[in-house]
Parts: sequence; structure tokens; C-alpha cells
Amino acid sequence: MNVWPIRAAFVLMILMLIGPVIPATSAEENILTLDQIVKTAIRKNPGITISQQEVAASQARVTQSKSAYLPQLTATTGYTRLNQWNPDVFTGKDYRGQYDDYQVGLTLSQYLYDFGQTDGKVEQSRFSLSASQKGLSATIADTVRDIKKSYFEVLKRQNLVKVNQESVRIQEEHLNQAKAFYQAGIRPKIDVTKGETEYSNSRLNLIRADFAYHSSILDMGSLLGGPPVEGKYSLADVPTSPSEEPMSVESLVQEASSRRPEIARIKDQIKAAQALLKSSQAGNWPSITANAAAGWENNEYPLEDYWQMGVNISWPLFTGFNIQGKIAESRAQIDKLEAGRRQLELQVLNDVSVAYLGLNTTIEAIKTTELGLVQAQENMDLADGRYKNGVGNAIEYSDAELALTQAKSNLVQASYQYHQQMAELDRAVGR
Repeated sequence: MNVWPIRAAFVLMILMLIGPVIPATSAEENILTLDQIVKTAIRKNPGITISQQEVAASQARVTQSKSAYLPQLTATTGYTRLNQWNPDVFTGKDYRGQYDDYQVGLTLSQYLYDFGQTDGKVEQSRFSLSASQKGLSATIADTVRDIKKSYFEVLKRQNLVKVNQESVRIQEEHLNQAKAFYQAGIRPKIDVTKGETEYSNSRLNLIRADFAYHSSILDMGSLLGGPPVEGKYSLADVPTSPSEEPMSVESLVQEASSRRPEIARIKDQIKAAQALLKSSQAGNWPSITANAAAGWENNEYPLEDYWQMGVNISWPLFTGFNIQGKIAESRAQIDKLEAGRRQLELQVLNDVSVAYLGLNTTIEAIKTTELGLVQAQENMDLADGRYKNGVGNAIEYSDAELALTQAKSNLVQASYQYHQQMAELDRAVGR
């Protein structure tokens, strides 16, 4: 089901009720920092909860595999009604007899040695647990990256609303000025019509920007697993200028190779598969178990006691190639994981390179848009002065204002895209 039209209608209804403005921060409103939002996401995000439960399940499997080292004690009780032919040693004839059989007993068995079958299974479960823990780390890293990008997206959309609010204010002032000039006979009617059109367009752009802002808040809430706090809240802004130049891509790739949880995870998965291969190969050898049993049994009360103890050696001589199949499967799994490791290393190289390129691109974009904003502001000042002095026209003024609004928007987008790309680079490196 496509929920976009429903969400769009919901947000537009809100905008119609409250108007396309960002409310001022009140005394009761919480101002949340990026660190607080990240901590909330780690605590509430459903994907992280799922990964945590996968770790808990892996821990339980370790407990299950280690249980083979401990004694196995079983209590039994039962009643059996027997109806069978019995030989008469005196007459040589058989006769049918019916008996009641009562039994109560305890059985104890203890693993002694099986040439590595149990050891391999325990080792496999431990490495699987370690791999699931690395998977949890990867899920947390993905969530932190996504919530950071969402946080900066909200701030970007919020500042774009402010840019469009300023555009509406300028267009409103220009429209009032055009009306005054027209009434004074200084300017033609077309200036008023042009001003009304541009004012309407700027209002429409503001409504669209406000919709995008509220929509980004909803997107962030879905990543958080719900609202971060009860009641109203706003996000603390961040410096919009680049704080530092990134390191070389070679050093970043080297750092990623040692820090990325996905690489550590697949290494643990390979070790788990190797341990399972060890266990499968040990299936060709015997297993030795000590057994003891004691209890009471008779066909009538009182029951007679009994006990027994011994050592069993079980050696699978032929299992229909079942063991050979397990060995082949384990080797194939190891080869698959090794290929996956090489593929992952290439993916890490690509992730770091693309994120590094994107970050440098945004840094250059900020420098360019800052210069473009200065030029657009100068052009706007000239167009405003020319219009007030009766030299310029409405089209020149409108073009200058549109260029100024676009320049402001470009700088806002480039500034927050820098932070989003930094979050992408941090994730690619494994920070």
C-alpha cells in the first residue's frame, strides 16, 4: 500500500491549520542535540532490538553446545502390563501369563571423548556468537548513520523554510512598493501584476518547503521508533562550515579494514565454518561415553533394586555418506565465506572512496555557493536600488530576487549535505 498520499494529505492538513511557519521555541520546548537523538535511536530503534535478540539467541546456542560437556541425568518411571507366553521348565509346555511391571530409575551419562566432535560444535557456536555481536555493531552503525543524516535533513529543511519565508517577505515588500508606485503613476499596472504573481509563487514555495520540513520530521521519527520525547521539541543546530579536511583516501581505507564490523563479522563466520568442518571430520571417529543406571523394578510391590555402569564406544562405520556430505557442505561454506570476504573488502574500498569523493565535493560546493551568495546579494541590492530609482523594471527585480533565494537555498543544502556526507564517511570507515 502506498502511504505517501496519506502522509502528504496529513501534513498538508497540519499546514493549513498552523500556517507555513516554524514555531518559535517556547520555554516548555525541549531542544535536543544530535548526541541525544543518536542515543534515543540506539535505545528505541526496532532494528537494533532485533539484532540484540539475535545475539541473545546465539548466546543461548553456546549454552546448548557446552551442555554436552556436563553429565546428563534422567529420571524415569513407568508401568507396563505384560501378556506373553512363558515356558514351563518342568512340563516342557508353554503357558500364557499376564504380569504387571513397575519401574523407577535414574540414568546418568557422561561424555568422555569423541575426537573433536563436541569441541568443534562448541567452538562453532562461540564464533557464531561473536559474529552476531559484530552484526549488532553493524546494525547500530547503520542506524547511527541514518539518524545523523535524518537529523541534518530536518535542519536543512528547517533552514530552507526560513529562506522561503525571507523570500515571501521580500516579495511582499516589493508588491506593496509596486502598488504605491502604480497609484502614484510612476509604474505601470504590469508591475503590480508581476509582483502579485511572484508573491504567490513565493508563498507556494514556502508551503512546499514547510511540507518537506514536517515530512522530514516524520521520517526521523520512524527511524527513532517514535517521538524522541513527549511534547514539543526542536533540534539544536550545528556549525554549517566544514570543521576539518578529511584524511587521504588510502589512510581511510586502511582504517576501515581494521574497524568495519562487517569485516570482523565475516572473519568470525569463517572461523565458525572451519570449526564445524572440524566437528564433521571427527564424525568418522568413535565417541566414548560413560553410563550408569540405578533403580527399582518388579511385577509387584515391593520393588527390587538394581544398578549398572559401564563405558560405551560408538563408531559409525558406514552412515550412507552422511558424514562425507557434511564435510563437503562445510568446505563449500568456507569457500563461499572467503569469496564473500574478498567481495566485502572491495565494497569497503568503494564505500570509503565514494564517501570521500562526496565529502570533498560538498566542501567545494560550499565554497562556490558562498561566493555565489555574495554575488547574488550584490545583484539584488543593485536591482532593488535601480527599481526604487525608476531605472530598473519588475522583471529585473524578480530575476535578482529569484537568484538570491536560489543562492541561499544552495548554500543551505550544501552546508547540511556536508554533515550528511561526513556521517556517510564515518560509517564507511567504521567510526
